[in-house]
Amino acid sequence: MPFKCGGLVYILIVFKIFIALITLFFFHNYAKANSLSVYGGTYDYDDDNTTNLIGLNYHLEDNDFKVLGSFKINPVIGLFVTGKSASMLYSGFETNIGQDKLYLNLSSSAGLYQNGNGKDLGNILQFKSELNIFFDLNETSKIGFGSHHISNAGISSVNPGTNNYYLIFKKGF
Repeated sequence: MPFKCGGLVYILIVFKIFIALITLFFFHNYAKANSLSVYGGTYDYDDDNTTNLIGLNYHLEDNDFKVLGSFKINPVIGLFVTGKSASMLYSGFETNIGQDKLYLNLSSSAGLYQNGNGKDLGNILQFKSELNIFFDLNETSKIGFGSHHISNAGISSVNPGTNNYYLIFKKGF
């Protein structure tokens, strides 16, 4: 399904990508970022607005914060765009459970959402909770499968949410 977008939607998507690139530049120059993941899959798979989804996450895994003594969380920023021109720019925290070749990655983020020609989620502020499973291909490359749920957490009377799943390629640098 091709990506279609009108004038204002196109400008908002380009603006979000520009802000994301500036943020990535800032984090890359002033923080120890060490991986980038690209993902693609299905957006809103359990509703009438199903479409494709592509996204990008920038993981700052060497900048972990310790919570409750030994529980590590790391900053993550990202964005995605759907086949119906919906897009979201987000930032939050993630943690990894497991150290071997197979591990879980849990993430929680808040961000700015634009519905484009897609699903109206109620307002611009949205929250994303995510569960991914990764398998190490080698020291710097991983593949994975993930799912995230997006909603406004009830801060708007319109709150349908979306459920999404995708394949992931993650590369350390």
